[in-house]
Amino acid sequence: MKTPLHPFMVLAACGLALSIAAHVMALAGVPIPGGGLVWLLHLGIFVVWIPAVLASIKMTRHASRKDLWKVALAGCPEWMRRSFYVLTGYAFINFILFFASTAGQDRKSTTHLAEVRGFSGHWMAFYGAAFAILYSSIHSPGLYRERKCPQGHTSSPTARFCAECGHDFSHDAEHT
Repeated sequence: MKTPLHPFMVLAACGLALSIAAHVMALAGVPIPGGGLVWLLHLGIFVVWIPAVLASIKMTRHASRKDLWKVALAGCPEWMRRSFYVLTGYAFINFILFFASTAGQDRKSTTHLAEVRGFSGHWMAFYGAAFAILYSSIHSPGLYRERKCPQGHTSSPTARFCAECGHDFSHDAEHT
């Protein structure tokens, strides 16, 4: 499953770079080259997001709900995990600021650059998340295998103890 994800990871990196460029240009008031072509970034999200979601389902199938992102990003370096959280937080803040700055305006009075600024925050978050998930899946495929205690109970890859019998995984040589 490793090789088919590489092109999608590269596309996610390109989408992230283009969405950052569009965002910075919109913030600076610089016209976006290609004009309306920037909206193709909407469609590109689906191209990379579907494989990312499928990879994350495979990676997190044995994880508890509270650990989904921790497990999905476990194969990423620390800087990448932190960047993911920063981009996600920034997308929310950017959307609130965009909404507040355009509230009360009709659609026709909202400028193209204001719209790009509003949407590009989400583009960055989605492309960044897709890139991180695909990177994690490609670089740590063995990390997500099913984990069982000596009694045969299935446990989350991040669990320290078996939820059913209490087995302490930290004492297992294979899982340290």
